[in-house]
Amino acid sequence: MIALARFLLKSYTRKHAYFAPLAATLIAMFLLYSYKPNPVMDSYAVTSVFLFIGAAWMGLTFLNHVSPQQEQLHIIHIGSLKKYLFSQILALIIPVILFTVIFIVFPILTHMFNRPVYLSELLMAICGHVILGILGFMLSLFFQTAWMPNGTRAIAMMLIVVIVSLGAKSIISRFPFPVSWIRWILPPVSPIMDGLINSTVFTPGQVWGALGYGLVYILLLCLIYMFISVRRDART
Repeated sequence: MIALARFLLKSYTRKHAYFAPLAATLIAMFLLYSYKPNPVMDSYAVTSVFLFIGAAWMGLTFLNHVSPQQEQLHIIHIGSLKKYLFSQILALIIPVILFTVIFIVFPILTHMFNRPVYLSELLMAICGHVILGILGFMLSLFFQTAWMPNGTRAIAMMLIVVIVSLGAKSIISRFPFPVSWIRWILPPVSPIMDGLINSTVFTPGQVWGALGYGLVYILLLCLIYMFISVRRDART
């Protein structure tokens, strides 16, 4: 699976589909740090959201860059659909990790913060970036061409999901209590962002709880994606 993930990434970079999400995400980071000093966790919360959006965009372009015929050849070569799907996910984790390193290290090396970064904050920021990055491309799995042939509709729907995820806290607050449970269905971008921003106000348990909830949400998305993909493949 590692070899296939490496091959898929190489194939993706050759088609230059990565350039737009890569450039937009990095430009957003440079704009954020165009002045200094900056608050530590507030800045990391914002760049983790940049990574969430960039990963969702990159995931969509990555999943749509291979033709159905090529996918079938890859599945036959690796031996099963599940292995191929895991290879796709593994391939997308690599750029998320690279982005995380850039977003974490750049402001420290360029002295953009108003104070030193504590180790506990660094660990929270790393986990927040990785989890939101993976969450971003996991959402894009459900809007790929193989699932939604109408590309314009898929992009529009994914954009709606991203926007609602970012504004979930204010949106849910307007709902009556009987339907407030819907917050558990929405991607936990807002709780993680809120936890990072208020890491000095919330207890460590609250912040890590939000991050843990994001990880559980990712695992559930992965299971749902695998289940539906295998069923779709069995019917064709």
